[in-house]
Amino acid sequence: MESNDELVDGMIKAMERLKSEDPALNKLASYLYKVDDKLCACLDKLREYTELEKPTHTQTQEAGKLLEQIVLLLFKGLEGVQSIKSFQSAGPQYDLLVSGDDIGWKVVCKTLYLEWENRDIVIEAKATKSPLQDKQFARLCSIMEDNLRGVGLGIFVTLNGATGFPRRDSTRQRAISDCRLRQIVFHARTNKIIVVLDKEDLFQLTKNGTLIEALTRKIRDLSELSGLPTTPAEQFQEIDLPAHLKILYDSDH
Repeated sequence: MESNDELVDGMIKAMERLKSEDPALNKLASYLYKVDDKLCACLDKLREYTELEKPTHTQTQEAGKLLEQIVLLLFKGLEGVQSIKSFQSAGPQYDLLVSGDDIGWKVVCKTLYLEWENRDIVIEAKATKSPLQDKQFARLCSIMEDNLRGVGLGIFVTLNGATGFPRRDSTRQRAISDCRLRQIVFHARTNKIIVVLDKEDLFQLTKNGTLIEALTRKIRDLSELSGLPTTPAEQFQEIDLPAHLKILYDSDH
């Protein structure tokens, strides 16, 4: 009898043969991210920090290190990761740079809409209480365009999102500004992608497959521009319909 690892390996090889638009790819994508056993404890500590009204300078510094640890635990759980680095280059500091060269990573790239020549992912961890500002977003755009030419996906891991992005429990956003505007213009000009994960996204990433689900939804929304925050990773369907259509959908589910 085949072991679970052998079965997953067979699935991954089959996924590699699928076209990127094939719906079967998303059904198997949950096997591309495995949760590290240490992640939940780190997320519990992060939740405790976010509930502090007036954290001290030391607590804020520790939260920054904790967020970087969470980032490492998340992205080393992706299938096919062979290169994982955090270093000061001749210019910028890179919080995390991940990539791979085998079939597993190729399927991850296909699932995340990345071209193979732009298969690297760069992640920036920002533990500030305020939303990410445009100048920080612009810095990552510059890094991806001028320094890390092989990076196709940039990810900000933050506590409170970024300026200009839809907020949870808000009405549909119709205007585009700040970091959201820069994200769209950068993608249109370079075909490279930058997305933002906030603390509420992070707290959802405790089951296998959830990181892949969260990233694909945020990447898709870059094209759709729904004006709404992306649904939680564990909510396996995204239904955004006007009332006269939703009633028909709901009647069958």
